[in-house]
Amino acid sequence: MQKNILLTLVISLVIATIGFTSGNGRIKANAAPAVDQPINMASLLVPDTSTKHVTMADTNWKKAEESFTNKAPATKQDTTKKNVKNPLGKRTTMPIAKMDPFRPPQLTAGLKKAGNGDLQGAIIDFDTCIKKNYKNYNAYFFKAKALIELNKPTEALTNLDLAIEYNPMHPMFYYYRGKVFFDQGNTDSAYKDFDKAVTLKKDFVDALNYRGVTKEMKGKHTEAIEDYKAAIAINPQFATAYYNKGTSEASLALYIDAVASFSKCVELDSTKTMGYMNRGNCYVMLKKYTSAIADYTKVIALKPESSDAYYNRGAAYQFAGDQNSCIDWRKAESLGNKRATDMIREYCK
Repeated sequence: MQKNILLTLVISLVIATIGFTSGNGRIKANAAPAVDQPINMASLLVPDTSTKHVTMADTNWKKAEESFTNKAPATKQDTTKKNVKNPLGKRTTMPIAKMDPFRPPQLTAGLKKAGNGDLQGAIIDFDTCIKKNYKNYNAYFFKAKALIELNKPTEALTNLDLAIEYNPMHPMFYYYRGKVFFDQGNTDSAYKDFDKAVTLKKDFVDALNYRGVTKEMKGKHTEAIEDYKAAIAINPQFATAYYNKGTSEASLALYIDAVASFSKCVELDSTKTMGYMNRGNCYVMLKKYTSAIADYTKVIALKPESSDAYYNRGAAYQFAGDQNSCIDWRKAESLGNKRATDMIREYCK
């Protein structure tokens, strides 16, 4: 999702309960498992609960204004003629400039106000534009953007609907409406809008990423991976797309591929704790406990109050037969992790 735009999508297959099972039942806490003893992986290790970051094509109003001014000139020519004198002294006929009804001065004024944080003032200017031309799709769109920032999604949707009604060929309108639907939990409507945005603009990386997320939420991980790959092909520096790709690969038990995706994510952005957390989860599934412990330790360094990181590191220690598991679970418990309490009760006598 940033929100520099990462949404929470958990790896669906990483450890839940701590303990190793065999024909004789659960073995002692802190005992190293025999190679042939199956690990109980019925449910999940706690995933990172950070929001998935999703970049926006115009995350700030200055960018929005530049996009607006670069797309078309402020004026257009009509067929009205008037006589003017050219530099050579001869009379000639020149067209009279006519203001573009979809890009009036009030629109630029509103964008500047929004860029300075005056969202209410900007909306007044956008409304003035709409009063002058009720089909001004630009004004509806920028008003919707302001309303989103003011946390008024219902009003934003109304304006985005009107923007699309009067200009159904603009991919950004569908993208923004899809984001509002997505934030409201309306995944089906969000998917349709992101899909439309991609149809209208094949290289729309943010829409591709979000469409992948909606597919992932529907369990269509293979299709989601294709969208993430497409986004990465267009923007190889898109750390979020690598992270999202990793979550789908992990859900398909493609843990080696997922490790590669999460590794690329943290290579591009070393602050993304979710990349380390879920790479650690994949390392546990691959029984590479030392690597998993290193990743959870990195999360703890970045987020010292992460009870989930302590809980997960305790799990990795447990699988490795290391008594540090109880130390980490006690720390996780002190941070409010209730699952750690259950592990302490059962394994830390």
